[in-house]
Amino acid sequence: MFDLASLTKVLATTTASMILYQRGHLDLDMKVSDPELLGPDFARNGKEAITVRNLLLHNAGFPPDPKPNYWDVAFGCPQTAQYYPKEDFSCQAMIYAALLNQSLQYSPGTKYIYSDLSMITMMHVVGTLARDHGYVEPSDLNVECVHHQPNSSHSLPYLTQCYYEAFVRRRVAEYLGLQQLLFLPPRSPTWALTAPTWNDTVYRHQVMQGFVSDGNSYALGGISGHAGLFSRASDIHTLLHHLMFASSTDLWINSTTVHTFTTVYNTSQSSRALGWDTNNYHVKSTDESYTGTQVCCDPVGKVITILLTNRCYKTDSIHTKELIALTRRLFNDAVVQVLH
Repeated sequence: MFDLASLTKVLATTTASMILYQRGHLDLDMKVSDPELLGPDFARNGKEAITVRNLLLHNAGFPPDPKPNYWDVAFGCPQTAQYYPKEDFSCQAMIYAALLNQSLQYSPGTKYIYSDLSMITMMHVVGTLARDHGYVEPSDLNVECVHHQPNSSHSLPYLTQCYYEAFVRRRVAEYLGLQQLLFLPPRSPTWALTAPTWNDTVYRHQVMQGFVSDGNSYALGGISGHAGLFSRASDIHTLLHHLMFASSTDLWINSTTVHTFTTVYNTSQSSRALGWDTNNYHVKSTDESYTGTQVCCDPVGKVITILLTNRCYKTDSIHTKELIALTRRLFNDAVVQVLH
């Protein structure tokens, strides 16, 4: 199994969004600050015009990352002060409050900025709809995700993070029979089968294995809309095969929904579709998975490629980023040569 990093955005968050969209619960042009989603508290600091579509296109106006990052001592998460901070949910409410108060770098819809904040927000949108439409019951929630709130109701707004994880687990992984597509890999025996990512000498002070590499996802407890998913190639292939070869009558995700979410939207801004990126040659793509993982679907050639590496083990550097970019091109070029 590999830490999938930003592939979480498409394999978990976007897939969950597609399911809710097809069932009529997710309106792409609904404002995130509407009462049915995160409510008027989200509208603070100029965010009142942000729509679901903006989040999925990465043109909501967010900066790339929160500043300070949630894992930064300056942010103030309780665990960050520890030399070996735990991956737990003790900062859950604090991070959600910061998201509501987050300011924008640009006006919504005006500029493409690849932002983890967009997909962290989308996590709460998915979780809200999964809870309110009965797709997830309180009994489905991960115990670790809610145990920091022993005297509270499961309707607390920031617990939509927990409903998001349960929705991905129940309605994506379990529906497709994927036993190794999950957040929070269990310590035994899964950790021994999980590729290490890198030696973190700044925040966690350990080699990251079995824990999410991304610091903001780690501070969130290991569950987030932008990073935190772990999986293996065979399970990823099953998921992608269902999407790429969906029929027009598929009750899970049909071909019309797939087309909607994978068609480039506005080439004057980016090569982006909704959640997914596209191979549009007129616009440079900037989306790469940090840890060295990649998926690509070619619906014309009916080919799926999956490349799972841990390019930043043991050292994360500019050199390895350049090498993995080259490796990805060579890998996919080799597949094309074999097929033609």
